[in-house]
Amino acid sequence: MEQDYEKQMINAVLSDKLSKEFIQDLVKALTFKRYIVSAIFPSTPESETFGHFLDRFWDYDNSPYIKEKQIVGQSVHRRYAEIMLSRAKSYWIPKFGSRPLGTITSSDIKRHLRALACNPQKVNVRTRGSKEKKNYKIKMLKSETVNQIVRSATCALKWAYHNGLTDNNCFSGIVYCHVTPKPRKILTMSQAIQVFSSYWDKPMYRIANLCSACTGMRIGEVQALQFRDIGSDRIYVRHNWARLEGLKCPKNGEEREVKVSRELLNELISLMHQNPYGYSEDNFVFWGYTKHVPCQGRHWNESLHKVLRNLNIPDWQDISFHGWRHFFASNMADFIDERKLQLATGHKSRFVLELYASHRSEQTLDELGEVSEKLFKPLVSTNVRVES
Repeated sequence: MEQDYEKQMINAVLSDKLSKEFIQDLVKALTFKRYIVSAIFPSTPESETFGHFLDRFWDYDNSPYIKEKQIVGQSVHRRYAEIMLSRAKSYWIPKFGSRPLGTITSSDIKRHLRALACNPQKVNVRTRGSKEKKNYKIKMLKSETVNQIVRSATCALKWAYHNGLTDNNCFSGIVYCHVTPKPRKILTMSQAIQVFSSYWDKPMYRIANLCSACTGMRIGEVQALQFRDIGSDRIYVRHNWARLEGLKCPKNGEEREVKVSRELLNELISLMHQNPYGYSEDNFVFWGYTKHVPCQGRHWNESLHKVLRNLNIPDWQDISFHGWRHFFASNMADFIDERKLQLATGHKSRFVLELYASHRSEQTLDELGEVSEKLFKPLVSTNVRVES
C-alpha cells in the first residue's frame, strides 16, 4: 500500500498534475524533515547563478547593496568594491559560479575556506611597472587574505538572505582565520631628524612626508590638500584623495583643523609658489602630472625608502608613509590627553566623536598646536640639501 502511494506521488509529479502551491508546500515539508537541504524553482531569485549574483553584487555602479549603503549615509569605496569583485572572480566564481544562488550552503563556504587556508593557491604577482599583464605564482595565502576572500562571498550571501533571495544562512557560524597584527614599525625622533636633514631627490616628496610627520595626516589627506586649505596658522583637513573617486570626505566623514608651526607653513607656501599650474584656490599643494590630479603617494613612499636605505635604518622595508601617522600619535600621546589627540588625528570611533564634539574648542587646538610645534620643530628646522 505504501509503495503504491509513493508510486502515485511520483507519477503525479511527472505528469504535471500537482499545483505550484502544493509543490512549494511539499518542498517545505521535505526541507523541514531534512530529506533535502533546499530546492530551487525556475525563474526565481534563487535560480540566478552564484557567479552572476556576485558580479552584480560587487559592481560599484549597479550594486543594490552599495546603493542601500549610500542611501543611509554609509560609504563603500569604489576601490574596495573592485578588490572584492576581483576576489570573487578569482576564488569563488570558477568553483561555484555556475550553481544557482539558492544552492550555496554554509558547508560550501566552510569547506572552501579550509581549502584556501591549507592549500597553496595561484596568485597574480605582477610587479609594478612590469610589462607582463599576468604573472602567476603558486603560494600560500596570508590569513587576512583568506578572510577577505571569504567575506567577498559571505557579505553578498548575507544580503541575499535578508532580502529573500536565498533561504540558506551561509554566513553565521563561520570561523575565520586568526590574524596576528604585525607591530607597526615607526622611527624614533632622532632617526626622523636624520631623515629630514638628509638628501631627497625631490623637495616635494620630503615636504609631503614632513607634513604627515608633524600633523598625523593620512596619505590621502595630504594628497588632497588644496591652496584654500592652508591657513595662517593651521591646515584645514577637508578632503581625502581616492585614486578611483578623486576628492572625498575625510575617512571618518568629519573635517578637522590642525594647528602647525610657522616653519612648516613656510615650507608649504614655498611649494605652492612653485606650482606649475599657477595660483588658484582649488590647485593641489602637491601637484601631479595634470592640474586636477595630485602627486601619487607611491612616489612619497619610494623616496622615503630610498632615504631610509641610505641611512642604514634597520628594517627600513617595514616603514611606510603611513608610519608617520603613528609617529605623530605616539610622540604626542605623552603630552596630550587621548581625547584631544583624537581631535588632531581624526582617528575616532563614532562614540568618541559624538562624546567629544561638544568639547571641541579653539583652546584645545591651541594646546595641540603648542605641543606639536615643540615636539616636531627639530624636523622642520633642519638644513637639508635637496634637488628640484
